[in-house]
Amino acid sequence: MFIRTVTGDIKPKKLGFTHCHEHLFTYPIEGVDLPDRLIIDSCSRSRHEVRDFRRLGGKSIVDAQPFGAGRNARFLRRLSRATGVHVIGATGLHKSYFYPKDFWAYTASVDEIAGLFISEVEEGMYEYDPFDPFKMRTDARAGIIKIATGDEGLTAYYEKVFEAAVRAHRKTGAPIMTHTELSRFGQEQVEYLTGSGVPPGSIIVSHMDRAIDVEKNFRLAERGVFLEYDTIARFKYHADEDEVALIREMVDGGFGECILLGMDVTRDRMKSYGAEIGLDYIAKTFIPMLRKAGIDHYYLDCITNVNPRRALTFVEDVERRGDG
Repeated sequence: MFIRTVTGDIKPKKLGFTHCHEHLFTYPIEGVDLPDRLIIDSCSRSRHEVRDFRRLGGKSIVDAQPFGAGRNARFLRRLSRATGVHVIGATGLHKSYFYPKDFWAYTASVDEIAGLFISEVEEGMYEYDPFDPFKMRTDARAGIIKIATGDEGLTAYYEKVFEAAVRAHRKTGAPIMTHTELSRFGQEQVEYLTGSGVPPGSIIVSHMDRAIDVEKNFRLAERGVFLEYDTIARFKYHADEDEVALIREMVDGGFGECILLGMDVTRDRMKSYGAEIGLDYIAKTFIPMLRKAGIDHYYLDCITNVNPRRALTFVEDVERRGDG
């Protein structure tokens, strides 16, 4: 059993306190008008941010920027080595917003996309190049497969990407992380993945706290998947007190062992880039809020340590499992 980081595989017990959804570096993307708040482009500033995270006990971070969307695999590896923080990189494809209209994936076959995902997990992630996404491969390997749906849900294009992720999971055993748009279509995503044979414990559904709906979260948690909450200190959506109340209800409902946390940071939410809130916020501010709300040590440890370890561990592939 192992977790794959950009500097090599580690034993799950080495993971420690983990943020399960961040963006440590994102280049501007040719042909896409990204707002400035999404551009994270300073090696030194991001390194400083991660060191702040480490000083408060942080051990591991999932960088959720996938293939072709401004990801910098070499920088992630350098940052990990410089700070001592484990970084789990992502293959996969983000929602269409992050790609130009002529992007390779729109016309690629399921087999071609699956082949990309598999190669980035097994061989190494490609560097971002605005003109040739396959120009240069690094030997920093991906540890998750990140996929998404947009405003229209599981369209034919996204279904192609989801099928490619299923095939890549079956070959590599890598966990799958999904992006939901304002907490929508999570049920549809999970039904597709589990219906295609992906174990629920290998599925992480992100942003299920963006639009708080406790019953929707209950229904997904009952499926046995992990729910990743990252609307912490994102006050345009709701107050942290509302986030605490959601987690309290999930724990009281028996689902404390399926919750993961992250900040889903953008440039305007990282202190090293001039913001007031940074990667140290969960450890410094939010965990004490959970403690004050009555979340006991067992569930705090689950949410920050044990659950990430379970969610990010590779499972045996289909051939070794003997079910295909």
